[in-house]
Amino acid sequence: MHGNGRRRERDCKKKVGREKKFFAVSKLQHFIMFGSSGSRVLNVINISYLQSRSKRVWVRKPLGSPMAKSKIFRITPKPVIPEDEKAEMKRLFDNYKNSMKSLRQYFFEQSLKQAESGEVAQMKHRLEDQEHERLMEENRLENEKTAMLREERLKIQAEKTQKNVLASLIKKEREAKQHEIQIEDFLTKQMSTPFIQPENIEKAIEDALANPVNFNFALDLDGYVYRGKETSIDMIPEEKRERLNSN
Repeated sequence: MHGNGRRRERDCKKKVGREKKFFAVSKLQHFIMFGSSGSRVLNVINISYLQSRSKRVWVRKPLGSPMAKSKIFRITPKPVIPEDEKAEMKRLFDNYKNSMKSLRQYFFEQSLKQAESGEVAQMKHRLEDQEHERLMEENRLENEKTAMLREERLKIQAEKTQKNVLASLIKKEREAKQHEIQIEDFLTKQMSTPFIQPENIEKAIEDALANPVNFNFALDLDGYVYRGKETSIDMIPEEKRERLNSN
Protein backbone atom coordinates (compact mmCIF):
# COMPACT_ATOMS: atom_id res chain seq x y z
CA MET A 1 0.00 0.00 0.00
CA HIS A 2 2.79 2.38 0.93
CA GLY A 3 4.68 1.51 -2.26
CA ASN A 4 1.69 2.15 -4.49
CA GLY A 5 1.01 5.50 -2.81
CA ARG A 6 4.59 6.65 -3.26
CA ARG A 7 4.53 5.62 -6.92
CA ARG A 8 1.31 7.57 -7.56
CA GLU A 9 2.75 10.61 -5.75
CA ARG A 10 5.94 10.44 -7.84
CA ASP A 11 3.90 10.16 -11.07
CA CYS A 12 1.82 13.18 -10.09
CA LYS A 13 4.98 15.25 -9.45
CA LYS A 14 6.42 14.27 -12.85
CA LYS A 15 3.16 15.18 -14.53
CA VAL A 16 3.05 18.57 -12.81
CA GLY A 17 6.70 19.18 -13.74
CA ARG A 18 6.03 18.34 -17.38
CA GLU A 19 3.03 20.67 -17.46
CA LYS A 20 5.07 23.52 -15.93
CA LYS A 21 7.88 22.95 -18.44
CA PHE A 22 5.43 22.83 -21.36
CA PHE A 23 3.81 26.06 -20.17
CA ALA A 24 7.21 27.81 -19.89
CA VAL A 25 8.29 26.56 -23.33
CA SER A 26 5.01 27.70 -24.87
CA LYS A 27 5.44 31.16 -23.40
CA LEU A 28 9.04 31.26 -24.69
CA GLN A 29 7.96 30.24 -28.19
CA HIS A 30 5.22 32.87 -28.18
CA PHE A 31 7.72 35.48 -27.04
CA ILE A 32 10.20 34.50 -29.76
CA MET A 33 7.57 34.43 -32.51
CA PHE A 34 5.70 37.61 -31.62
CA GLY A 35 8.19 39.59 -29.54
CA SER A 36 10.07 42.56 -30.90
CA SER A 37 13.46 41.25 -29.69
CA GLY A 38 13.21 37.58 -30.65
CA SER A 39 16.59 37.55 -32.41
CA ARG A 40 18.25 38.98 -29.29
CA VAL A 41 16.78 36.20 -27.20
CA LEU A 42 18.18 33.58 -29.61
CA ASN A 43 21.59 35.21 -29.38
CA VAL A 44 21.49 35.43 -25.60
CA ILE A 45 20.22 32.01 -24.66
CA ASN A 46 22.22 29.06 -25.94
CA ILE A 47 19.60 26.37 -26.50
CA SER A 48 19.81 23.55 -29.01
CA TYR A 49 16.12 22.71 -29.21
CA LEU A 50 12.75 23.37 -27.54
CA GLN A 51 10.75 20.43 -26.32
CA SER A 52 6.98 20.50 -26.72
CA ARG A 53 5.38 17.41 -25.13
CA SER A 54 6.96 14.54 -27.08
CA LYS A 55 8.06 16.64 -30.13
CA ARG A 56 11.43 18.39 -30.43
CA VAL A 57 11.44 21.75 -32.25
CA TRP A 58 15.00 22.56 -33.46
CA VAL A 59 16.11 26.17 -33.42
CA ARG A 60 18.73 27.56 -35.80
CA LYS A 61 22.13 28.22 -34.30
CA PRO A 62 23.00 31.95 -34.14
CA LEU A 63 24.97 33.16 -37.16
CA GLY A 64 27.85 34.48 -35.07
CA SER A 65 28.38 31.20 -33.19
CA PRO A 66 31.66 29.35 -33.94
CA MET A 67 31.96 25.74 -35.00
CA ALA A 68 31.16 23.20 -32.36
CA LYS A 69 34.20 21.96 -30.46
CA SER A 70 33.24 18.37 -31.20
CA LYS A 71 33.42 19.05 -34.97
CA ILE A 72 36.56 21.21 -35.24
CA PHE A 73 39.00 18.38 -35.96
CA ARG A 74 36.55 16.06 -37.64
CA ILE A 75 37.72 15.07 -41.15
CA THR A 76 35.15 13.53 -43.41
CA PRO A 77 36.58 10.30 -44.81
CA LYS A 78 36.94 10.21 -48.58
CA PRO A 79 34.78 7.51 -50.15
CA VAL A 80 36.82 4.60 -51.45
CA ILE A 81 35.73 3.56 -54.96
CA PRO A 82 37.03 0.31 -56.41
CA GLU A 83 39.12 0.55 -59.56
CA ASP A 84 36.71 -1.46 -61.71
CA GLU A 85 33.79 0.72 -60.60
CA LYS A 86 35.83 3.88 -61.24
CA ALA A 87 36.72 2.68 -64.73
CA GLU A 88 33.06 1.87 -65.41
CA MET A 89 31.98 5.33 -64.23
CA LYS A 90 34.60 6.96 -66.47
CA ARG A 91 33.41 4.89 -69.45
CA LEU A 92 29.79 5.87 -68.86
CA PHE A 93 30.71 9.54 -68.47
CA ASP A 94 32.77 9.48 -71.68
CA ASN A 95 29.89 7.85 -73.53
CA TYR A 96 27.57 10.53 -72.17
CA LYS A 97 29.87 13.34 -73.31
CA ASN A 98 30.29 11.82 -76.78
CA SER A 99 26.54 11.31 -77.13
CA MET A 100 25.76 14.87 -76.08
CA LYS A 101 28.43 16.23 -78.42
CA SER A 102 26.99 14.23 -81.32
CA LEU A 103 23.47 15.44 -80.55
CA ARG A 104 24.60 19.08 -80.40
CA GLN A 105 26.45 18.73 -83.70
CA TYR A 106 23.43 17.03 -85.31
CA PHE A 107 21.03 19.74 -84.14
CA PHE A 108 23.48 22.43 -85.31
CA GLU A 109 23.72 20.90 -88.80
CA GLN A 110 19.95 20.53 -89.01
CA SER A 111 19.47 24.17 -88.06
CA LEU A 112 21.99 25.18 -90.74
CA LYS A 113 20.16 23.12 -93.37
CA GLN A 114 16.83 24.63 -92.43
CA ALA A 115 18.33 28.12 -92.49
CA GLU A 116 19.96 27.58 -95.92
CA SER A 117 16.92 25.93 -97.53
CA GLY A 118 14.40 28.63 -96.60
CA GLU A 119 13.21 31.37 -98.94
CA VAL A 120 14.52 34.06 -96.65
CA ALA A 121 17.96 32.45 -96.72
CA GLN A 122 17.89 32.20 -100.51
CA MET A 123 16.86 35.83 -100.79
CA LYS A 124 19.62 36.76 -98.39
CA HIS A 125 22.19 34.82 -100.44
CA ARG A 126 20.95 36.48 -103.63
CA LEU A 127 21.27 39.93 -102.10
CA GLU A 128 24.73 39.09 -100.79
CA ASP A 129 25.84 37.95 -104.27
CA GLN A 130 24.51 41.14 -105.84
CA GLU A 131 26.22 43.24 -103.19
CA HIS A 132 29.44 41.30 -103.75
CA GLU A 133 29.30 41.89 -107.53
CA ARG A 134 28.61 45.60 -107.01
CA LEU A 135 31.52 45.92 -104.62
CA MET A 136 33.83 44.03 -106.98
CA GLU A 137 32.90 46.35 -109.86
CA GLU A 138 33.41 49.39 -107.66
CA ASN A 139 36.75 48.00 -106.53
CA ARG A 140 37.84 47.42 -110.16
CA LEU A 141 36.95 50.99 -111.17
CA GLU A 142 38.74 52.37 -108.14
CA ASN A 143 41.82 50.27 -108.96
CA GLU A 144 41.86 51.57 -112.55
CA LYS A 145 41.54 55.16 -111.31
CA THR A 146 44.32 54.62 -108.79
CA ALA A 147 46.55 53.02 -111.46
CA MET A 148 46.11 56.02 -113.78
CA LEU A 149 46.92 58.45 -110.99
CA ARG A 150 49.94 56.36 -110.00
CA GLU A 151 51.26 56.33 -113.58
CA GLU A 152 50.91 60.11 -113.84
CA ARG A 153 52.58 60.59 -110.49
CA LEU A 154 55.45 58.27 -111.40
CA LYS A 155 55.90 60.04 -114.76
CA ILE A 156 56.06 63.47 -113.10
CA GLN A 157 58.38 62.10 -110.43
CA ALA A 158 60.69 60.57 -113.09
CA GLU A 159 60.88 63.87 -114.98
CA LYS A 160 61.59 65.74 -111.77
CA THR A 161 64.26 63.24 -110.80
CA GLN A 162 65.88 63.51 -114.25
CA LYS A 163 65.97 67.31 -113.95
CA ASN A 164 67.49 67.09 -110.49
CA VAL A 165 70.14 64.65 -111.70
CA LEU A 166 71.06 66.88 -114.66
CA ALA A 167 71.24 69.95 -112.41
CA SER A 168 73.41 68.04 -109.94
CA LEU A 169 75.78 66.90 -112.71
CA ILE A 170 76.05 70.44 -114.09
CA LYS A 171 76.73 71.78 -110.61
CA LYS A 172 79.42 69.16 -109.98
CA GLU A 173 81.09 69.94 -113.32
CA ARG A 174 81.10 73.67 -112.51
CA GLU A 175 82.54 73.00 -109.04
CA ALA A 176 85.18 70.71 -110.56
CA LYS A 177 86.22 73.45 -113.04
CA GLN A 178 86.40 76.05 -110.27
CA HIS A 179 88.51 73.67 -108.19
CA GLU A 180 90.90 73.11 -111.09
CA ILE A 181 91.22 76.88 -111.61
CA GLN A 182 91.93 77.37 -107.88
CA ILE A 183 94.56 74.64 -107.99
CA GLU A 184 96.22 76.21 -111.03
CA ASP A 185 96.25 79.65 -109.34
CA PHE A 186 97.73 78.17 -106.18
CA LEU A 187 100.43 76.35 -108.13
CA THR A 188 101.23 79.49 -110.12
CA LYS A 189 101.53 81.53 -106.92
CA GLN A 190 103.70 78.88 -105.32
CA MET A 191 105.95 78.73 -108.37
CA SER A 192 106.32 82.54 -108.36
CA THR A 193 107.31 82.57 -104.69
CA PRO A 194 111.16 82.53 -104.35
CA PHE A 195 112.39 79.43 -102.60
CA ILE A 196 115.77 78.99 -100.97
CA GLN A 197 117.82 76.79 -103.26
CA PRO A 198 121.03 75.02 -102.27
CA GLU A 199 123.13 77.38 -104.44
CA ASN A 200 121.77 80.64 -102.86
CA ILE A 201 121.48 79.52 -99.23
CA GLU A 202 124.47 81.64 -98.15
CA LYS A 203 122.86 84.78 -99.57
CA ALA A 204 119.59 84.03 -97.75
CA ILE A 205 121.48 83.68 -94.47
CA GLU A 206 123.27 87.00 -94.99
CA ASP A 207 119.98 88.77 -95.78
CA ALA A 208 118.35 87.30 -92.62
CA LEU A 209 121.29 88.49 -90.48
CA ALA A 210 121.26 91.92 -92.10
CA ASN A 211 117.51 92.40 -91.68
CA PRO A 212 116.48 90.88 -88.34
CA VAL A 213 112.70 90.59 -87.66
CA ASN A 214 111.38 91.04 -84.13
CA PHE A 215 107.87 89.74 -83.49
CA ASN A 216 107.55 91.23 -80.00
CA PHE A 217 105.05 94.05 -79.44
CA ALA A 218 103.31 95.88 -76.60
CA LEU A 219 99.83 97.37 -76.09
CA ASP A 220 98.77 100.38 -74.06
CA LEU A 221 95.39 101.16 -72.55
CA ASP A 222 94.37 103.23 -75.60
CA GLY A 223 94.87 100.31 -77.99
CA TYR A 224 98.14 101.44 -79.64
CA VAL A 225 100.62 98.80 -80.77
CA TYR A 226 104.37 99.24 -80.22
CA ARG A 227 106.36 96.69 -82.20
CA GLY A 228 109.87 95.63 -81.23
CA LYS A 229 111.43 94.74 -77.93
CA GLU A 230 113.29 98.03 -77.27
CA THR A 231 110.88 100.48 -78.91
CA SER A 232 110.24 103.63 -76.84
CA ILE A 233 106.84 105.31 -76.73
CA ASP A 234 108.33 108.76 -76.84
CA MET A 235 110.27 108.04 -80.04
CA ILE A 236 107.05 107.42 -82.12
CA PRO A 237 104.84 110.44 -82.85
CA GLU A 238 101.17 110.11 -82.01
CA GLU A 239 100.04 110.44 -85.64
CA LYS A 240 102.34 107.54 -86.70
CA ARG A 241 101.31 105.17 -83.99
CA GLU A 242 99.56 101.95 -85.04
CA ARG A 243 96.20 101.29 -83.48
CA LEU A 244 94.96 97.75 -82.86
CA ASN A 245 92.18 96.83 -85.30
CA SER A 246 88.95 96.02 -83.44
CA ASN A 247 87.73 93.72 -86.22
